[in-house]
Amino acid sequence: MDLTDRGVGKTLLIIGIHIEELRFGERVAEGAKELGIDVLRIEHGLSNDRFLYSNLFYHDTFLRELYLQTHMQIRGKYSIAIDLHTGFNQAGCCADVFCKETCVLDCLHCVLQNRLIGGSLLLKKVRLLKIVKNVAVRPKLADVSYLRCKTFIPETVWKGRHYHYVGLEIYLPRPGQESREDWLFARQLVKCIHECGKKLKRNKSNEIRGNCQGKPV
Repeated sequence: MDLTDRGVGKTLLIIGIHIEELRFGERVAEGAKELGIDVLRIEHGLSNDRFLYSNLFYHDTFLRELYLQTHMQIRGKYSIAIDLHTGFNQAGCCADVFCKETCVLDCLHCVLQNRLIGGSLLLKKVRLLKIVKNVAVRPKLADVSYLRCKTFIPETVWKGRHYHYVGLEIYLPRPGQESREDWLFARQLVKCIHECGKKLKRNKSNEIRGNCQGKPV
């Protein structure tokens, strides 16, 4: 399947992979629904603290299976899937966006550099990171401007064959003390990612129409 030939142009927001993040995800999802974004609420996620589990192998295996089950459930139905998480940074109101596909990162860069939040460019509050299988491999020229990272998420999910996978980590100033500002910040980023999904789908459709012009039927 072509990397941009997927889904029906719809966006999915996944919340609750980690149980501590579910409440925050639900508040963010309230704004996402207004944009026509579907929400997948994980009812029984895992704790973000691996050391609460006596068997770390069980924790990691269960988390992998949770992602694979989610993947099987959504593939073919969406063009972009946003996997929402939270982290902690005393400065607050910043985020990391993770994606394997350079076209998504490029689109986000363009969108974010034209958006303001609290009087600051949204791009200044966001790091765009490219997911790679091996960080030791020399990056392609088109990718050198992005930080590279590995992820614990199964490759089947993030490699982008069935949909654009986008990991979104919102950094809060303190655990469990998110504010309205944090929810609005996250909603703004979800909206930007959603817009990129629509742009990529539209560009693909225009490309197909252009290639068909003048060709015999």
